Amino acid sequence: MANENLMIGRAQLGKEDIYTMLKEQGFRLTEQRKTIVDVIVNEDYSCCKEVYIMAHKRDESIGIATVYRMIQVLEELGAISRKNLTKNACPGRCCDMKGGCTVVTDKSKQIFLSEEDIQEALKYIMDKNGYTNVDEIKAVLVNQTV
Repeated sequence: MANENLMIGRAQLGKEDIYTMLKEQGFRLTEQRKTIVDVIVNEDYSCCKEVYIMAHKRDESIGIATVYRMIQVLEELGAISRKNLTKNACPGRCCDMKGGCTVVTDKSKQIFLSEEDIQEALKYIMDKNGYTNVDEIKAVLVNQTV
């Protein structure tokens, strides 16, 4: 998933259109899948990771792998495209840390960090690396390699 940008294809498909496409291909409409489709159709996002964050906030049982698999299925069905513009272009602050974040480990363990936890950890790392004149960290841009 080198380019994570998403755009709904086929002239703005609605939820019901996507549900129909999934059913026709033999997919069950689980609550997790419905939540992910709802986020894609109704929310503003700039990348796959933001779709995951919004879906996970609605249903904590939704993991990042589930979101990526669902996005791949929707792309294969032609319902969305990651090669086009996003619904909400990323302004360069994809992670503003408001509300904290969830760290997913290599064993799929999910650890919640508050905004204060993130600030404290980042300030420690920055001080350790000689960046001592930092007052407050406003955002973190995450570089993802796949």
